[in-house]
Amino acid sequence: MRKLLVIVGPTASGKTQLGIDLAKRFDGEVVSVDSRQVYRGMDIGTGKVEGDKVRRVEGSKEKISTLFASEHHLVVEGVPHWGIDLVDPDAEYSVADFKKYAEEKIVEISKRGKLPILVGGTGLWVRAVVDDLNLTETARNDELRDKLEARHLDDLFAEYKRLDPDGAELIDRQNKRRVVRALEVTIATGRPFSSQLKRGTSKYDLLEIGILVDRDVLSARINDRVEAMVATGLVNEVRRLRDKYGCDNEAMTGIGYRQVCAFLDGSRPIADAVEETKKATRAYAKRQMTWFRRDDRVRWIERSEEALEIAGAWVTR
Repeated sequence: MRKLLVIVGPTASGKTQLGIDLAKRFDGEVVSVDSRQVYRGMDIGTGKVEGDKVRRVEGSKEKISTLFASEHHLVVEGVPHWGIDLVDPDAEYSVADFKKYAEEKIVEISKRGKLPILVGGTGLWVRAVVDDLNLTETARNDELRDKLEARHLDDLFAEYKRLDPDGAELIDRQNKRRVVRALEVTIATGRPFSSQLKRGTSKYDLLEIGILVDRDVLSARINDRVEAMVATGLVNEVRRLRDKYGCDNEAMTGIGYRQVCAFLDGSRPIADAVEETKKATRAYAKRQMTWFRRDDRVRWIERSEEALEIAGAWVTR
């Protein structure tokens, strides 16, 4: 059974650096699990790690300026990172798509004699891979979908929360496409969407490590991160994406992007957009922790030294 190390926790908790540290120590490669970082060009607002962009060419490596397919990846501090920049912002990309991609990468990494390390905060995507979720295959209902898509996102999410309160805790509530699909399946089948995500048989010798951060410390980190995003060009990034894809694009509903879009269309000043981004990010971090705490397999740590010790004992057993 292949070993799989998983690092989870809320945004701004230090998952990225811990993943790098563990990969260096245990000869691993990282697969990012972030439902927003899969989109090309959405860099600053999603907090993508910085590194050399590399592609494989007949067994060799060649640096390139952008990523175009799954065989391209980032190398950060010598550690390969996968799962970033997989599709354009106007492409549909589901948890099922990511599950297939991640499983393929885990096999490839293991065959190279490396340790695959999942790092991310998108809870459902983590569970899909770790627990081999049998994702619903309910056929698309175009008539129902058209009716749902004509409604406002807030109205859709409110109905979905009423019909599937458990599912409402794990879905990306700002992504209309995903809310519509979950509600479509729930209504069409008469059963909550979340109840149809059945756990399969685990494929891995698994170790999950979660990062605990004091609430006040995490809040300060989030505030600093948002300020840094704005200072390093978030507004220009959103403007460029808006000009190419429009602000109504589902990828642009992410935290930070929708707030800056509101600034760019003149509906709020930039200071308000920044403060709302901080508030929304803090709320998201709280939901992440609520989700991950439900999994009693997660080993919670406060210092990276604890993670190194736990992982060291697991790797050598």
